[in-house]
Amino acid sequence: MRSALLAVFLVATGLVGVSSAETYKVSDLKTLADLVGGKAGPGDIIELAYGTYYLDVPRINVESSGTPDQPLIIRGIMQDGKRPVIDASRVNVKRCVLCARPNSHDVIFENLEICNAWGSRFSDKEKYGVNATAIYFEESNNITVRNCESHNNEDGFFATHNADFILIDGCSIHHNGTLNKEPHNGTHNFYFCARHQMVKNCYIGHANESQNWKSRGGNTIFAFNWVEEEYSYSLGADSDNEQNTLWLGNLVMKRTFEGMGQGRIGGLGDGTGVARGTVVVLNNTFVTVRPRDFHLFTEHSSTGDFYCVNNAFVGPGMLFLDHNGQGKVYGTNNWIAGEALNVPYAMDKTIRNDDIYPKGFNAQKLEFRAEEGSEVVDAGVPSDEYLKAVKMVTQYSRGEGQVIKPSPAWLAALEEIEKPAPAYEPVTQGAGFQPRPYDGHIDLGAYEYVKGASTESTAAATK
Repeated sequence: MRSALLAVFLVATGLVGVSSAETYKVSDLKTLADLVGGKAGPGDIIELAYGTYYLDVPRINVESSGTPDQPLIIRGIMQDGKRPVIDASRVNVKRCVLCARPNSHDVIFENLEICNAWGSRFSDKEKYGVNATAIYFEESNNITVRNCESHNNEDGFFATHNADFILIDGCSIHHNGTLNKEPHNGTHNFYFCARHQMVKNCYIGHANESQNWKSRGGNTIFAFNWVEEEYSYSLGADSDNEQNTLWLGNLVMKRTFEGMGQGRIGGLGDGTGVARGTVVVLNNTFVTVRPRDFHLFTEHSSTGDFYCVNNAFVGPGMLFLDHNGQGKVYGTNNWIAGEALNVPYAMDKTIRNDDIYPKGFNAQKLEFRAEEGSEVVDAGVPSDEYLKAVKMVTQYSRGEGQVIKPSPAWLAALEEIEKPAPAYEPVTQGAGFQPRPYDGHIDLGAYEYVKGASTESTAAATK
């Protein structure tokens, strides 16, 4: 009788056939590969013990999936603030260390450090090219990466154009880019091409070969990141950005060394395809370092626009814009250094004077928060106009009309993007979640004036 009642209860509640989630304690990569290769499922948690693990196969394929309500979580167990390390220095890596395979979905990676992936390091082993990455998002969807570190790989992270709803949140991506001298395509800290992609609250720096952020994404949100020390140029909306791009609340500093001859910070188009849509440049601080540097560039074949609102374009760069494309460069309520030439007439309500920094800024000390009385304080557009600019991009960010829908993690992150003022400030040379205060008025740039506070002194709350 008791068994019969239990059976009726299970049918009535829809729990027939539902298995309970498991937590797997893992201390070797073979077991990890078995679990993510199909054994683990929705709601399962795979905990990789703290330590250093040397990859001994060309890559680990992630074939397992979760569900929106029960994601599969692959989590490193941290110790003394350090993540477990997957080190690929002993093998030739076949495109990636971890591959989120086609049709894998609803997977969360947390607290992992992935490093030293090269495709053709060893001449006596099978070679796999010169573009090995930490995690490769291959036609997968609803993949979230949190509090992870990718460094000294040939590409930091790579997403194909058939990947969808890829979220990188609170991660550190640095010193990626090949040092291999064989002929090859450029390598970057990010080569991101997903249909919907969001990168927020990250540290991105020291690209070994080319760009810190190279994007061919359909709908892109790049927000609250600290970006520095690229080798060619910092941010690129290079093609296939047909559903608009948002650069929101970032601190982007041009490299301090010679590097390649390119002086631009942000570009629209790279000549390999048509860069479309609108790049909404909102509440960023762009910092030139040398007189040759300039803030924005449009390539000849590009048809997209730059729409600039509430930014601080600072430093000794002698040019604001190198405009060769077919689109418009326009905006309102920006501070532009007095040295910078070629500011379009369509930039309305621009603040300019003889200075190269607003009052309170000190690039040598990495201080980019205004002082009391600075022209950038409370000089931003009203919150309704700010949100209108945000929604030029986020109107496409929920995948309306398509089969694949965004995960709860994506939607939660999107809520932070769609607040009436910037939700966070970049952490100085770091990743994390440093809330930005809001008193009903918005300052220009990536930081808000707070009496007695500085970029350095505001503590970062990390997840």
